[in-house]
Amino acid sequence: MASLKRWVFVALAACVALALAYLPPRGAKSSDRPFFLAQSPRGTPARQRAQAVADEWRAADGSLRLLGAREHFRAVAPNAWAGTSLVVVSESAGVWTAAPRIADSAIHVAWEQLRLGETKVRVAVILQLAAGSQGRDRPLPEEGRAAYLTPDSTDRTTCIAVVSAGSYWTRILTGDERAPRRVSFAALVQSLKAGLGPCAFYAAYGTPGKSVRSWLASRGWDLALTLDAGQRGQQWSSVIEMADRRYPWFWEAVYSLPSSAVGCLAGRPDGCGAAVLAGASDDPAVPFPDILRIDRRWGRVPRLVEGQRFLGDVARAVGRDRFLSFWTSPLSVDTALAAALKHPVGEWTADWQSDFVRPIRLGPVPPLGAVAIALLIAALAVAVVAITASRRQVR
Repeated sequence: MASLKRWVFVALAACVALALAYLPPRGAKSSDRPFFLAQSPRGTPARQRAQAVADEWRAADGSLRLLGAREHFRAVAPNAWAGTSLVVVSESAGVWTAAPRIADSAIHVAWEQLRLGETKVRVAVILQLAAGSQGRDRPLPEEGRAAYLTPDSTDRTTCIAVVSAGSYWTRILTGDERAPRRVSFAALVQSLKAGLGPCAFYAAYGTPGKSVRSWLASRGWDLALTLDAGQRGQQWSSVIEMADRRYPWFWEAVYSLPSSAVGCLAGRPDGCGAAVLAGASDDPAVPFPDILRIDRRWGRVPRLVEGQRFLGDVARAVGRDRFLSFWTSPLSVDTALAAALKHPVGEWTADWQSDFVRPIRLGPVPPLGAVAIALLIAALAVAVVAITASRRQVR
């Protein structure tokens, strides 16, 4: 009888230990404190509605500006495009001026580094400088965003990019006294190279086939934001690449991604294939006019980690001819891309993804603390059994 009571006591103690280890206190509430200091507090419903209206206004105003810019460049075509495929101007508060010399030099260096030269599709870059003062009759322009008007039936040979310089680069480009004295020219070149965005692909490879164009448009061109992002590992574009997986904020960043991107981080080809081919359709449709508004800010949540350089890396891996056959292919995206890669899309992407982030482990893996507690309880139970057996008397 004493032995039975002892076993009941041990079982109850084990249950209490497990409950303390795994169950939160009753009534506990989240502190609602963000893990990341850069996170801004959520606005009130009225503030969120105002921001939504402001975003709609910026989109409409930006579309009108792009269409107006196309008409302007068409009107001055003989003079603007004389002997060149790249034109650069600056704009501030609705006034167009010549681009600052350092910006003009940097973007032409970027053009040469991309080996574009004389191209069939011309590119006009409008560098949007931050205005000294903003009127109160319209929303403030957002920094870190870019807008593009790609070629269509109205104008098949011109791609227009509007790149926001932001207050930091505006001070540098205009020679403001508050600007840092030492600025890397290479950093400016890389920033403007990324700012060319989809227009760089149009200049390098022409207009994509209908299936590829529809696929990219449905995703906001997130896999083709930069034709040449430089060597792998030089720059981080997401928290996941710089975070330490021993801490909770790494996993918060991981699970803020779509499920297919999480699967790809784990090295699963099916997850990688789903992340890349999302948006592909058997009945492709291309918007008209094809106006893109792209968020270029650091820390945005991507559909695929380092996805902004995916097609640029594909182009370098397979060579110009094979990539061009994919780019202009009338076949479905998955068939054309697999043919260019000579591998299933998911498998190739899984290998590519592992170059940036060491594959994570998914599944029911207990934490080390829980394993230690379980082993301690098991050792305690074995000890109790051993002691009980040693004291048992045979009558």
